Amino acid sequence: MIIEEKVKLAIHGDEKAFEYLMDICKEGLYRTAFAYTKNEQDAVDILQDTVYKAYISIDKLKEPKYFKTWITKILINGAINFINKEKKIVTLVENISNNCNYNKDNRIEEKLDILNLIDELEDKHKNVIVLKYFQDLTITEIALVLECPIGTVKSQLNKALVKLRIIMDKEIV
Repeated sequence: MIIEEKVKLAIHGDEKAFEYLMDICKEGLYRTAFAYTKNEQDAVDILQDTVYKAYISIDKLKEPKYFKTWITKILINGAINFINKEKKIVTLVENISNNCNYNKDNRIEEKLDILNLIDELEDKHKNVIVLKYFQDLTITEIALVLECPIGTVKSQLNKALVKLRIIMDKEIV
């Protein structure tokens, strides 16, 4: 597999190989970061931080076939740390977007509504949803990222989808 070969090269210091890996992963990583932050700039910041952390520590990656899982875990930890820091910040100015009178694209609003509904889930359910539908990871890959059994991932995904449907029905009514 070409990706594993590129990972091996990157582990041994090949910058072009690392750049190639980032090119193929960046879109999925950005979507995941955005799912956590719901802000383009914050998602980009988290992605940049993830790339930096991956670059300086890629030599610690033991199994090249788990590169995507490894970098996704770095991103999720960075996103969670970012969110926890944001919770501690007290905003002194009202949110400017509440005062703006411009029209938004309905599609963007729908996506943000779904992201907000996902935010209402418990962290364990939110993580599974984000990894499955924003990062396109398989159940096995999610189990590796979250360091839990495959059966647990399946049940958490099922429970998350049920709860999400319930929340969505409440929002519609």
